[in-house]
Amino acid sequence: MKSMTAFAELVQPLDAGQLRLTMRSVNSKALDLSLRLPPALFPLEASLRAQVRESAQRGKLDLGIEVLDEPSLEPQLNRALLRSVAKAWKEDAEWLDLPPLSAEAFFRLPGALQSPTSDLAERLATPIREALKTLLATWNQGRDREAERLRPFFVDGLARLRSLRDRLALEAEAQLADLPGLYRQRIEQLLEDARLAGQLPAERLLAEAGVLAERQDVREELIRLSAHLDDFAERLAKNKLEGKAVDVWCQEVLRELNTTGSKCKRLDMTRAVMEAKGVLDQIREQAANLE
Repeated sequence: MKSMTAFAELVQPLDAGQLRLTMRSVNSKALDLSLRLPPALFPLEASLRAQVRESAQRGKLDLGIEVLDEPSLEPQLNRALLRSVAKAWKEDAEWLDLPPLSAEAFFRLPGALQSPTSDLAERLATPIREALKTLLATWNQGRDREAERLRPFFVDGLARLRSLRDRLALEAEAQLADLPGLYRQRIEQLLEDARLAGQLPAERLLAEAGVLAERQDVREELIRLSAHLDDFAERLAKNKLEGKAVDVWCQEVLRELNTTGSKCKRLDMTRAVMEAKGVLDQIREQAANLE
């Protein structure tokens, strides 16, 4: 069980300068990796992405890699551009009434500074991969800790759902006991309104009332609900709760609650279903943080 929300940072010394890596992650339905690299390290991008995918299944990830105080990364002045611009400026300054060319004006030009040619990717490929391995381990530890903070919430939510399931079971038994008599009274009233009172034997009335009451029986729904709750408890005990799986689980539980709610004839039973749906929504919301 891992959260999709975490942060990790690593600073590692190099022969010249320092290597700084940061990883931030938040919730996402799929794996969305944003990678920030100096241009000199672009050749490593594909392999670094593959390395991250080995440790993450879902989430919006932001990985930044910086090389600090590395002489080969210092930008270089584009002297060819400077010479051509200065020459053109001097030739046209008089008739265009231009002020003297300033450094500020020149450095506003695209390409005024050039990235140096560097073998940095080749030299730092191994140190960067090793540093990323350490960073990912730290990041995963943070995700584990964040997921553990959610565990008490899931334990409490499961306990509340089980309590409501037990309450529904009691209400369902009471409803089954009350409904035959209630339906019999309704049938008798309908027959009386239709001026057919006394034309059906008592046994037939009782049988029809029993059939109607059986249609409102929610014991099968409660058995399936109990199975779903046991499955959730087992996954939680094994530390195998996953965001997508919990979302599907919530849909199945909601289906049973909706069916149960449609058969409710007692106010306390309806209230228990509504409360269970509220707890389920809270579980779904928190499970969205899980990978």
